[in-house]
Amino acid sequence: MALKLGDFSKIPPKQRVIFAVVMCLAMVGVYFYLYYKPVAIQRDTLQKKMDELNAEIKQQEVIAKNLPSFKAEVRRLEEQLGLLLEQLPNSAEIPSLLKNVSDLGKESGLEFLKFAPGSEARKDFYAAIPVSITVSGDFHSFVLFADKVRNLPRIVNISDVSFGNPKPGDENRIMVTIGCTATTYRFLEQAAQEAPGAGKGKGK
Repeated sequence: MALKLGDFSKIPPKQRVIFAVVMCLAMVGVYFYLYYKPVAIQRDTLQKKMDELNAEIKQQEVIAKNLPSFKAEVRRLEEQLGLLLEQLPNSAEIPSLLKNVSDLGKESGLEFLKFAPGSEARKDFYAAIPVSITVSGDFHSFVLFADKVRNLPRIVNISDVSFGNPKPGDENRIMVTIGCTATTYRFLEQAAQEAPGAGKGKGK
């Protein structure tokens, strides 16, 4: 049965107040679930996205501010890499470099008893080529030879130096047999870097 307006006036005041409160709560509940809650969720989502965008904008502003210094650093590193690569001979230059090392030893007064290049050891972008050397001469001549090698435009490192068999020589010099390893390096072309096992396969 439908509730008429006249019937509402017959309800006791206390019950009318309770009824009005219940109706208000019901309206508030309907408003909250049908309108306020979805809008609040959408607002929170948009606020989160806006915060993320603001953080990204600040990050991009920092990058843009430091971009000139980043570019300058990249140019400096590229120039430094270029200078280092100039000190690494390629495959075609290795024989002439080794001959140059041998000539420097003879110019320094050393007699070569052994000059044997070994197997190269490949690294990331270069290969190390050790050369086993045995010479006869005095200490001063070997020091002169090592200094000339150190001043070569290409990288050649002298290591594992040993002295033996001392004996008197001309002009009161003490002649010794000197063994060492001279290691030079060559730049690996891109194809060689991508296929490090290719060289080993050819040697079998």
